[in-house]
Amino acid sequence: MHAPETVHYRTLSPDDLGLLRGLIRLYAEEFEMPPFRQPDDAHLGSLLRSATTFFLVAVHEGAVVGGLTAHLLPSVYSTAGEVYLYDLAVAAPFQRRGIGTRLITELRSVCTSIGAAEMFVQADIADDHAVAFYRATNGAEEQVLHFSYPT
Repeated sequence: MHAPETVHYRTLSPDDLGLLRGLIRLYAEEFEMPPFRQPDDAHLGSLLRSATTFFLVAVHEGAVVGGLTAHLLPSVYSTAGEVYLYDLAVAAPFQRRGIGTRLITELRSVCTSIGAAEMFVQADIADDHAVAFYRATNGAEEQVLHFSYPT
């Protein structure tokens, strides 16, 4: 099934604080996060102004129904950085309609426009839906381990 034609895609700009807050609410719902307080406007505004943080959203009837967060990482091996796709979510009623795939396509365009060497994403092995989705988007799958350290 395809996304409704009334879904519009955009990269957020510094003036899009409300859309960013909508994206964060979507993440909290779709990732089943415990209740939390969103960061203040100053912090979110600084992220929106950052040249190395990207937010792309899918908007339907004024509401964020999908989106992603990505970060440009500098490289010591090349002047071209790499883009890390940090989060991607689509609201449950809009899943399996091509919105997530379109968001990845839009991010690839951003990567091309900024001269990034590649983009990459991590998925928890136990998250069958995410793994299947990323496999379907034709990325090159790599077997890696991810280690986290509390600070």
